[in-house]
Amino acid sequence: MSRKPAHLPISLRQVALIAGIAAVALFLFGYTSRLIASSELRAEEALWQQEVALAEQRLQESQDRLAYVQSNQYVIDQAHSQLGWAFPSEVAVWVLGEEAFSAGVAPEGGGEPASNWQQWQQRLFGVQTESR
Repeated sequence: MSRKPAHLPISLRQVALIAGIAAVALFLFGYTSRLIASSELRAEEALWQQEVALAEQRLQESQDRLAYVQSNQYVIDQAHSQLGWAFPSEVAVWVLGEEAFSAGVAPEGGGEPASNWQQWQQRLFGVQTESR
């Protein structure tokens, strides 16, 4: 003999409770996904604000550089540094690189290089001194 399956009696109250729990679960899932999307948008907004601040800083630096390049001071600085020019009241001084001094000036008879004071004397006065 076959037995009929027993039906579980489900009341209307239980159906309403299950539907309410399902609705709350769906609401929480939707709310959570919106919170995640909102935090991602805030992070992206902060990134773009940093980009804008950096671009404004570069713009200000470029405007400052443009103002300097269009000024008389730029022309004076370029004349001094690139062309070696000086005003009539100034004294132009050229500093030679270290390699010019470290090479040493050897005496005409050969031997070891002259000392620094002998090199200076030779450069300034054209005088060759005897080594002691």
